[in-house]
Amino acid sequence: MARLCVCIPTYNGAQRLARTLRCLLVQQGIELRVIIGDDSSEDETLEVARSFRDPRVSVHAFAEHAGLVRNWNRTLRMADGDYVALVGQDDEVGPSWAAKLTGLLEAHPEADLAFGRRDFVFEDDESRRVLGYYFERKYRKILASFYAHIGEVIPPGVMLQEAYRYRFEVNLIGEPTFAVMRRSSPDLHKGFDLSLSQMVDWEFFTRFFACRPILYCPEVLGAYHIHRRGASVANAVRAKHYREYDHLLGIVLQRFSSGLGRRRTLRLQLRRRMIRAVGWVSCSNNSR
Repeated sequence: MARLCVCIPTYNGAQRLARTLRCLLVQQGIELRVIIGDDSSEDETLEVARSFRDPRVSVHAFAEHAGLVRNWNRTLRMADGDYVALVGQDDEVGPSWAAKLTGLLEAHPEADLAFGRRDFVFEDDESRRVLGYYFERKYRKILASFYAHIGEVIPPGVMLQEAYRYRFEVNLIGEPTFAVMRRSSPDLHKGFDLSLSQMVDWEFFTRFFACRPILYCPEVLGAYHIHRRGASVANAVRAKHYREYDHLLGIVLQRFSSGLGRRRTLRLQLRRRMIRAVGWVSCSNNSR
């Protein structure tokens, strides 16, 4: 039986962590381990985590507050097993989430990442006001088009074309919760880019389809919860988006240099110059 290690980096997640743990601990057809890495929470996160008297759950309380991405990385470094998932403290997965995604990876050893669909759940009016239009209308249309162009196995060239369709600005794979990775993958061991926060998961995922296929499960495997204290709402800052997108395009132009071709390379370079100009204006306006 495949062994899946689920890493849950936490910070002030007491309100929703129990829900996340309950849905993980009922996974079927998998040997499961859950590692919780707490980033010096100031609420009852540790008490909630330790209340689960399950031998599959281990809780680590870090003395130093490292911040979101650093905590992701140090929690991931503790993973073992055949496969690894990074699950958000707020999210929910269905009972077949683990079996579906690890099953795909078992069937396709040529790939190191499998992902599936998810629903979006708004928990309050503020988050819906800030992000409702994007998640409920614009992003849904983008994903519907993307899903229509792919199959279970997505070759690197196909994934490159789909990412390029949106000039690499849109995360087509989704949040880390809804992806499972092969632990032996060198792309996993590099960790997340510490200079990013808003586009950090998308940059991470692009590594997996630079040279190898990735895998897609067409079923809805869970729900991504959006609320006013979550990272998505906090990251909804245009100036930050421009800075991070500029950084990402620099990585993309190097990572996919052999596959982009001259025309697409020139278009991405032009897009990067435009983003830098818009970002400079945005930063100037914000400083007034």
